[in-house]
Amino acid sequence: TACGGDGGTATDTRGGDTDVVSAACTPNPCHGHGQCSASGDGFVCSCQTGYAGETCDTCAANFQDVGGVCSSLPPVCIGVPCQNGICRDQGGAAVCTCDPGFQGDGCTECAIGYAGDDCAPVTAGACGDLTAFDWRDAVMYFVMTDRFYDSDGKSDPVEGVSGDNGHGASGQYEGGDLAGVQAKLGYIADLGATTVWITAPFENRNSRGRGTNDPKYYSGYHGYWPSPANIDYTNPGSPTPTPMVESRIGTASALRALITSIHGTTAADGHRMKILVDYVMNHVGDESGLYAAHPGWFIKNEDGTIPLCAPNNWWDDPYWGTRCAFASYLPAFDFYQEAPRAWSIADAVWWAKEFGFDGYRLDAIKHVPLDWLTELRAAIDEAFPSPPGGRFYLVGETFNYSNKELLKKFIDPDTMLDGQFDFPFKFEMCEGVFKGDMAGFATWMADNDGYYQVDGASKDTIMALWVGNHDIPRAIHFASGEITDCAQASTFQNGWSLDYDQPEDAAPYELLSVAFATEMTNPGVPLIYYGDEIGLAGGGDPDNRRMMVWDDDALSDAQKALRERVRALAHIRGTYKALSRGTRTTLSSSADTWVYRMGGCGEGAPDVIVALNRGDADATEAIPAGDYTDLVSDEAVSGGGDVTVPARGFRILRVD
Repeated sequence: TACGGDGGTATDTRGGDTDVVSAACTPNPCHGHGQCSASGDGFVCSCQTGYAGETCDTCAANFQDVGGVCSSLPPVCIGVPCQNGICRDQGGAAVCTCDPGFQGDGCTECAIGYAGDDCAPVTAGACGDLTAFDWRDAVMYFVMTDRFYDSDGKSDPVEGVSGDNGHGASGQYEGGDLAGVQAKLGYIADLGATTVWITAPFENRNSRGRGTNDPKYYSGYHGYWPSPANIDYTNPGSPTPTPMVESRIGTASALRALITSIHGTTAADGHRMKILVDYVMNHVGDESGLYAAHPGWFIKNEDGTIPLCAPNNWWDDPYWGTRCAFASYLPAFDFYQEAPRAWSIADAVWWAKEFGFDGYRLDAIKHVPLDWLTELRAAIDEAFPSPPGGRFYLVGETFNYSNKELLKKFIDPDTMLDGQFDFPFKFEMCEGVFKGDMAGFATWMADNDGYYQVDGASKDTIMALWVGNHDIPRAIHFASGEITDCAQASTFQNGWSLDYDQPEDAAPYELLSVAFATEMTNPGVPLIYYGDEIGLAGGGDPDNRRMMVWDDDALSDAQKALRERVRALAHIRGTYKALSRGTRTTLSSSADTWVYRMGGCGEGAPDVIVALNRGDADATEAIPAGDYTDLVSDEAVSGGGDVTVPARGFRILRVD
């Protein structure tokens, strides 16, 4: 029996006085935040400080709900409406931290993935079948085959090529091979990668060549100088002669064995690993049997010379950009003719079917006309009617940091590319993480969301995010501040410089981990360029292609710590689909910090809060009060509403 005390208050309990209890106060209607008194036929709640309403179920003026408790507003927040959130004092400024599902200055708008008066998740399962393989969940590891691991200690150098300058830069074959990639596949899988991207394995130009305004000589160790024989694809399934793998990196059997091993390895996302291969379609080497047999298939000036892109700066020219060559020894296909276009597409399809590729990275896609791309997509889709994840992943390379419209021009998952390597993302990430404009980066990311999606397409666009690649100086030197231009490309000077040593201080490696955190916790396929997980040093091309370091004793503690952070990030991404398929809501941002929530996937895919700090001091950041699990440390985080983010670090919190 519920007993009332003197005066009939339902909060007093003293046996024998049940005759004075008001039925209206049993049970106490004041929600535990007030004292109930009888009043005529009803009741009156005398609310505790901070509470208001007939039943003390709301917060009084100048108080706000923080974790179920009405707490007084900070002075700077008085008069600031945070309708569905909490107002906090951040450096003397009133800042609203919105409840899940809400966004906007006053937390009155529904975030992406939420709708209705209460901004509830749109639908459970909004991110698709969480158990099925999806390219959105992929983590890509890029191997430059010749520079990764030498399985047999042998190499076959090209005569007259500029070799090691005593610092790591080399234009020569260094001995890495396909068997070496297979031997280190366990390392790649353990790191958390789900897809291996290898450089083009096709027969390559056998002679040396020079770059534009570059006195050094190079070999085709990188795979970008294909030199096919005069292959006849009249019978597409049985071409003559049989296309060849570049002998310096292995054989057809070695390529087949590597792909069999990749497809037999379970990745961090629980699915079999995938293989992505560079396809170089723009040109062939001048020693190619194909070029000798069909010189009319290639772009030439009226005087028979080869028009070059570089001297005329035709790289982005809408006309000449598809009618110029990268070097005089690399004649460019004239894909405005049907015959060379058909040959190239037949070649790409044969390699993919013969060896079981799962996707292509299409090199320098802006230098080929759209007809080539649409015909390739149609041929690939016919050849692979039921590929894993519903698509044979075609991702392009368009080297341009600012022209998003140019990148988008080639994207349509139904008829062209599934996505592109996101050069603008890399630039903005660099400005935010390495140069101290995280708030600007957060704003850019919000504006960029959905930009590359194609109206009416049957599949989502899937871009590829990256912090480093083989065409620019190594990422560690952007993180260290040695390179301050986020658009810095490779030059002859920085490619052969002796200035790019391995940083000794831990700070650049920690900051580089924050950059990796941005790509690993956002939609798009994140890329790990081999060696970046240990902050491998190197200037521009070819110094950015040093041999991978396999001796752990040669690594500093900072390099090992970076590798562990990258590994943790990749494994977390593989487990929590909100990071790869969800929508992002920014909770706060500043020059040094960015806190956002990834979610909206529905049941089975918990939301995740990501807190990034590029600053040199720990940062205390506001998050909605509640229960969380730190996915890096596996520690429980609950209560409060604040989280400490370490200097040059991050926290990734599962919403429990």
